[in-house]
Order: sequence, then structure tokens, then C-alpha cells
Amino acid sequence: MTNKPPSKKWFSKAVLLWLAFALVLGLFIWAALSGRLGSKSETFSYAEDQLPAIKVVVLNGCGISQLAAEFAAHLSRKNIDVISVGNTPHPVYDKSIIVIRKGDKEDLARLQKMTGIQRWTSAVNEYYSADFEIIVGRDFEQFMN
Repeated sequence: MTNKPPSKKWFSKAVLLWLAFALVLGLFIWAALSGRLGSKSETFSYAEDQLPAIKVVVLNGCGISQLAAEFAAHLSRKNIDVISVGNTPHPVYDKSIIVIRKGDKEDLARLQKMTGIQRWTSAVNEYYSADFEIIVGRDFEQFMN
């Protein structure tokens, strides 16, 4: 037997374990706060066929015979519900345009993606029969792919 007191190795091992735990916990908190652990709700989105159809009125804005009806038939293959077709009072539109009547910006983005028409304006009317109005201009061919 020795007169040497027992060593405190267990104490130094416990301190090292606590330091390692604190380091791992600190790294996890840093990753969570810096956005490295993204939430799944941000990346989830519905497919277009799971969303309600967008209601539109299609107007011929350039005077080409039966253009609104042909464009409406083209839109029927997409998630777009054409309420009616017609002509603008003056056939002067060179560029096609979407008019917001009752719709919102999310639906506008969907409609732009489905039709390819990026130009838009707002003429809100809560009594209008559709959410949007599409005025088809002379550039219609590029949107009928």
C-alpha cells in the first residue's frame, strides 16, 4: 500500500463530458438560429391541379376574328376556368395583358406561369364575374404553345 491519495480521474472525465455536451448543444443552437435547419413548411407547395381553377374572362384586343374563342380553348387545357369570351371596344392591343379584377397576387403569379403573359394591370371591381381578365393582343402566338 501507498500513502498516496487516490487520483481524481473521474472528476476530469466528467468535466470533459460536460464541455463536449455544451459544445454540441452550442453548435446545434447556432445552426438552428442561422437557418441551417430549414423548416419543411417553407418548402411545401401544392401542385397546380390541387389548387382551385382561376376564373377569367378572355377578350380579343386586336381584332383578329375568333381569337378570344381560340385562346379560351387553349386555356381549357390548363387549370383555368374561362367564364366568357368577347371583344374589347377598340382593337388596339399589340401586347397581351392580364387585368386583375378580384384576384390576388398569388393567383396572378399562377396565371402568369400558366399563360406566359407577364404584363398586368389592376382594375379592381368586386362585382366583376371573374377574378381576372385576359386581353389578347397581336403577340398571342407566343402564348399559345
